[in-house]
Amino acid sequence: MSNDLGAVAAPPSRPPTGHHQPPESVSASTKVRPSTSIVERYALVGLLVLAFTLCAAFLPEFRSMGIVSAMINSQAIILLLALAATLALRTGDFDLAIPGVMVTSACVVAVMSTNGYSPAAVIPAALTVGLVVGLINALLVVKVGVDSFITTLGMFTALSGIGYAITGSKIITGVPDFYVELSRAKLLGLPMTTWYGWLLVAVLWFVYQRTPVGRYMLFIGGNRDAALLAGISVSRIRTVTYVVSGVTGALIGIILVGNLGAIDPAIGNQYLLAPFAATFLGATAITVGRFNAIGTLVAVYLLVVGITGLQLAGAASWVSPLFNGLALMIAVALAKLVGMRRGSVR
Repeated sequence: MSNDLGAVAAPPSRPPTGHHQPPESVSASTKVRPSTSIVERYALVGLLVLAFTLCAAFLPEFRSMGIVSAMINSQAIILLLALAATLALRTGDFDLAIPGVMVTSACVVAVMSTNGYSPAAVIPAALTVGLVVGLINALLVVKVGVDSFITTLGMFTALSGIGYAITGSKIITGVPDFYVELSRAKLLGLPMTTWYGWLLVAVLWFVYQRTPVGRYMLFIGGNRDAALLAGISVSRIRTVTYVVSGVTGALIGIILVGNLGAIDPAIGNQYLLAPFAATFLGATAITVGRFNAIGTLVAVYLLVVGITGLQLAGAASWVSPLFNGLALMIAVALAKLVGMRRGSVR
């Protein structure tokens, strides 16, 4: 898949430049094109403001800081997963295994910690799950050449079974306070889980916008052949991306089990659609046509405002998956239209 959903970088017109300095074509490809208007970049932000304003006008509950705080905090895990998903997507791959890594790692933490193991043993074991999954995904996708969507969807399914095996198909409760405090301790009135999400937004924004690695990822996702000609280590970067994605998923699992104080091995499916809906929707904002951190943040909050507003207005519980599914389809369609308008869809 093309990572920037339309803004495909052109092959360099000169010989390979090596690995030390990013080619000019790579740097240029990461800049917002002049044709990208302010309206395009901030339309999603405006839609979020409009949605919130309408909800506040017609639903008195929205005028409370309590509901705002609740919406923000409820989306912390979704935000973390959506941000993790941008890693592989930015290089032109999928990593649908992230929610599975999260739940499996959470199962490892819950089972080991409730059986008396210390954090010094539990946390490395949980992170190892993400590391191993990332390496397997990289081997199959990057080295063997299996389709990333099929590979990672299969891995997600396999991890669901592993989670059941680890927990004996039971909900594990009684997670030690260490993990609970790690997620629920408050800073300025907000739980640490929310702060972790915002911190990851800042880190990925910096990596994507201010580092050569971020530019290389964008270039690889746009045109791998051109990236190879430019001297970029395409296979290495894609491999590292899968490993980082897997370890990030494991970290989210540690946060999740502390946030819940327990783990149900069956909850993985609940976290599969919403993060990707937000990720693709976020690619239509800020850095239009490219997976980016700030756009993903805005998309996550737009989705929760819309869903919460509908639920408070009396909509049934099934409105959440319906809303997320429609948002994903609309986001991909909008991204396709952006690419067609720029004349870069091949």
